[in-house]
Amino acid sequence: MAPTCKGRATYHHGDLAAALVRVTLEIVDEVGVRGFSVAEAARRTRVSPGAPYRHFADRDALLAAAALEVSRRLRAGYLEAVATVESPQERLATMAGSVVRAAARFRGGYELLYAPDVRTACPEVLTAKREFVDLLLPSAFEVVAEGRGAAVALLEALQALARGYATLLLDGVFGDPDEVVEDVAARATRSARALVAGYSTTPADG
Repeated sequence: MAPTCKGRATYHHGDLAAALVRVTLEIVDEVGVRGFSVAEAARRTRVSPGAPYRHFADRDALLAAAALEVSRRLRAGYLEAVATVESPQERLATMAGSVVRAAARFRGGYELLYAPDVRTACPEVLTAKREFVDLLLPSAFEVVAEGRGAAVALLEALQALARGYATLLLDGVFGDPDEVVEDVAARATRSARALVAGYSTTPADG
């Protein structure tokens, strides 16, 4: 479903809305957020230029829906990756690799999560990012005994680490992102393990 952002048009016909979101991610991946236009999204979905506005109030609402879809897939990918992971330390470290893989998969769509205009137009994007971090809180509390402040500091450091590796990957620092994504994801995970160990007050096998 499209996001319930302020100013959103009445939502109907889920298939077209979903198609518009898919096409938006394609366009943003090709030309970036600034180059995106609703008219091009309409052209690629073979509908009239005004049809998208029956589902999304404006350009920012459509971009926000695309950002929320990326956030949903990032969350799903992480949950799949940790489905059989018992160690709280490893659950936290796995997040870094999941973020790197999502960045490689969605490219411009991943950057939508950090686009200031999108966050301003639709606070739900920021809420979705916070909810993803909330998935990690129980593991952080298991790892750090000093209380919520220390756990939050650990999560902030992990987010910065994961975002850093994802940005370096997309910038081509390690080579072609498609070719090196698994190597960079492994690097990010190893670095995250070391970071978690530095904060940890419980045994890693605990």
